[in-house]
Formats: sequence, structure tokens, C-alpha cells
Amino acid sequence: MSNILITIYMWNMRMIAKPFYSIKKLLTIIGFSLLFFTTTVYAQNSTSSPYSYYGLGELNQNASGNSISMGGTSLAYRDGGVLNIQNPAALAQVDSLKFIFNVGMAAKYTNLNQGNKSDYFNDYNLTRLAFGFKVSPRYSTAFSVSPYTSLGYEITKREKVIGSESYINRSLKGSGGLNQLTWSNGVKVTKNLSLGINGIYLFGNNARDEIITMETGSSYVYKNNSKLISKGVYFNLGAQYQIDLGKYDFTLGAKYQPKVGVDAEQIIKVTNYSSGIGAVRHEDTDKGSFDVPESYGLGFGLKKGKQLWIGGDYLFEKWSDTEVFNKNSSLKDRNKFSLGMEYKANDGYARKFLKKMTYRLGGFYDTGYVTVEDEKINSMGVSLGFGIPMAQNGGMINVALEFGISGTTNNNLVREDFTRITVDINLFEKWFVKRKYH
Repeated sequence: MSNILITIYMWNMRMIAKPFYSIKKLLTIIGFSLLFFTTTVYAQNSTSSPYSYYGLGELNQNASGNSISMGGTSLAYRDGGVLNIQNPAALAQVDSLKFIFNVGMAAKYTNLNQGNKSDYFNDYNLTRLAFGFKVSPRYSTAFSVSPYTSLGYEITKREKVIGSESYINRSLKGSGGLNQLTWSNGVKVTKNLSLGINGIYLFGNNARDEIITMETGSSYVYKNNSKLISKGVYFNLGAQYQIDLGKYDFTLGAKYQPKVGVDAEQIIKVTNYSSGIGAVRHEDTDKGSFDVPESYGLGFGLKKGKQLWIGGDYLFEKWSDTEVFNKNSSLKDRNKFSLGMEYKANDGYARKFLKKMTYRLGGFYDTGYVTVEDEKINSMGVSLGFGIPMAQNGGMINVALEFGISGTTNNNLVREDFTRITVDINLFEKWFVKRKYH
């Protein structure tokens, strides 16, 4: 009898301790990933686009691998194993037995074309680090870190000095970017309606350098080094409403973000140098803010059974109404359209590997928020991807491929032909499940 009691006691202790071992393991993974993410963010550029010179830089999307594979479609998408932070209302559908850990990585290959010239760049970076879980039957939460904007340009211009026959060489270089730490919350209000909110802390810095030298024998050099350092908070709201249409489920998704001024500090260092007078330096620090634009999005999703999902999104961002340190930003309103579909080949009885996978397809058109030489820098592309399930329902590996074009060669501008590969890994840790022994 004593042996039986000891066995039962040891089994109960293992069941009590197991969640703590799981949490410790997950926190270790999260800690190392955060360290790697922070090191990557500050160690390299995540873009090589010359258009990142304008505005706050190249805009990034805090999207899951599922969404990226479907052209960025996400506002009406909901799945128990996906952290859809683009619309926090979708978090209300997270599986109650899963702690979800998500990490995304991307490689972008870009061919820049200008007239009869071309150049080729590769960029590699982490796109998102997130984890989330269901707190109660109606409430779920998630935390994530992702890039918001990226700078990574090197531009050299040869310009004639007005009123002279001399020329100058102007070199422009940008690096860094802004990142967002997001706390997402989703609540199931009724059987059909879910609401959500993202609280976002924006941080990071945009570093811009300008160097001017005379092309002749003059020793004159002008340097302008500026940094925009951000530490501010803003938020956005989301909603999803599901309608049962018999064989189909129809979901409406919506998102709204008010215009908010984010606290920032701008540091400018100017150096004038010539052999006659030496170096003259000037430094100025200005504290102020820049605006995150008012925006809204609408989306729909149509689901048939547990296998087929089709949806589309429209996103509007009012950048023309934003200011940077009380000065008009001179940016343009952004409109983005996307369509996507997902097919889960596994009907619950699949044995072959290919029939256990998930397949996705999509496309997008984005007008962008920058205009150069009266040309709006828009982008368009198609995407496809697939999800590979891990053994014992331990997670999903999502691979997305995007093929797109950004910019134009009109007015001697640059067109970017790009291919981006994103690998997004979802790891599931089961909670609150008791093992059965016979």
C-alpha cells in the first residue's frame, strides 16, 4: 500500500511541477529571442530601399506568416493557433489550451533599376517576436515586438553650384528605424462579437547623415548628422463580427487608430570645415513629437467548414494630416487593398504529408505614403505560402513567398523588383491538460 501511495504522490508532484518547467522553458526561449531581436534591430538595416529616405522610413507590417502569405489580409481572419495582432479582436478565438510562441524571420532580395543602371541588395532580419494565451474563456492577451519603420539608404548626387561652374558631391545615408512593443487584448463580448485593443510603445531612432564636398581642389566639407529618437505610446482598436450562413461563416473585421503625437527628441550636429578656418561645429537638441496617422481598415472573411477561407482587406492611413515637430510632413494618404485565401488540406483523417499541410495565396496593391518628383511610390505584388504542421500538434512552420514591384523608372526614379521569403514559426505549449494513465 505504501508503494502505491508513494507512486500516486510522485505522479501528482510531476503534474504540479510540469507547468512550471514549461513556463521556465518558454521564458528562456523568449529571453534569448528578445536579446537576439534587439541585437539584430540595432546591428543592421532591414531595408536597402532609397525611398526609406522619405517620411519616417519604409513601413513594416506586424503580420503573422498566415497573413503575409495572403497578401497581408488579416482583419477578418481568426484561428485558434494564430496570434493575429493586426486585429486584436481575433485574439478572443485563441485556443484555451495553448500557450503560443511566435517568431518570424525574413530575407528580401531586391533589384534596383534606374534608367540603364541596376543594383542588387540582400536584407535579412527578424520581423516579429510574440507570445500569447487565453486568460479566461472570454479574454486573451499577447505581447509582441516588431519593426514599425526601417531606414537603409545610401544616395550620392552630383550637383552644380548655383551661379558657378563648380560642382559638389552630396552623400546621403540613413540607418536604424522605429520599433513597436505591443500589448494586445481581445475580448469575446457575445457569441458573434469580439473586440480588441493594442497598446503600443514606439521606440528606436532614425539616423540620417549628409556630407557635402567640393568636386574641385577645395578642402571645404559640410557634415550634417541628425537623429530622431522616439519613446512614445499610442493605440488602436479592433472588432470582428461573425455571421452563421449555414455551410459558411461570414466574418466582418474592422480596425481604427486615432492620430496621436508620439514624444521624440531630435539631435542635429553640423560641422563646417575648410583649411582656412578649420572646423566649426554646431549642435542643437529639440524635444517635440511626430504624429502617428489616423487610420482605419475594413475586411471580410468567408469560411467553408474547417478547410477553406477567403478574405479581403482595405486599409486607409491619413498621412497628409500628420506633422513632425510642428511642421507639415508633406506625406500623402495611403490606401492598401489585399485579397487572400487559405486551404487546410487536412480533413482530420489525412495520413500523407502533403494532405496535412495548409496552402495559401494572395495579392496586394499599396499606394504608399511618399511622392517623389510628382510620382507616387506605390507597390504591388502576389504572395503564396504553406504551413507545415509539427509532430504531436507542437506547432506550425509557415513559409511565405512574395514577389512584387515598388516605385517607378519615370522621371529618372528607381523601381524596386523584390522577392521576400518569410519563415514564421508558431510553437504551441499545452496548458491545463491532465494526462490519463491506464
